[in-house]
Amino acid sequence: MKKGIITLIAVFASLFAFAQNTEMELFRSAFRLEKKAMVAEFLELNEADAAKFWPIYEKYEQERTEAGTRRITNIETYAKKYEDMDDATADALVKESVSIQKKELALREKYYGIVKKNISTLTAARFYQIEDAIHTGVLNELNNQLPLLEKK
Repeated sequence: MKKGIITLIAVFASLFAFAQNTEMELFRSAFRLEKKAMVAEFLELNEADAAKFWPIYEKYEQERTEAGTRRITNIETYAKKYEDMDDATADALVKESVSIQKKELALREKYYGIVKKNISTLTAARFYQIEDAIHTGVLNELNNQLPLLEKK
């Protein structure tokens, strides 16, 4: 079972290793479209608010992509080093994970403020909620796929 999970992680990581690859970009585009549809369905914006919101959302997504790329790189490193994990690598992986999480939280906070200023507090709160829910779901799925480190 553990070997199967490690193989799955390695396959997953190798897919992401080609982030510039057309297939990866297609995968990311499909994810963005699905995510955007979820956000649109949840927010139920009127025409005037939608005209203000979607350009803001596009900027948010551009900034969010950087954190996502960092997370993928961190997962790749974890997968490659899993069998021979040492203290220095484990420490670096945890520190990078913390940094990514802080960046993602700061980004959601930043755009909560932007949406609040440009549209309304309620819309901003709903935006924050749906982004947080999607983010948590993605992290849960990733964490369910990654084996925990074993004591050596």
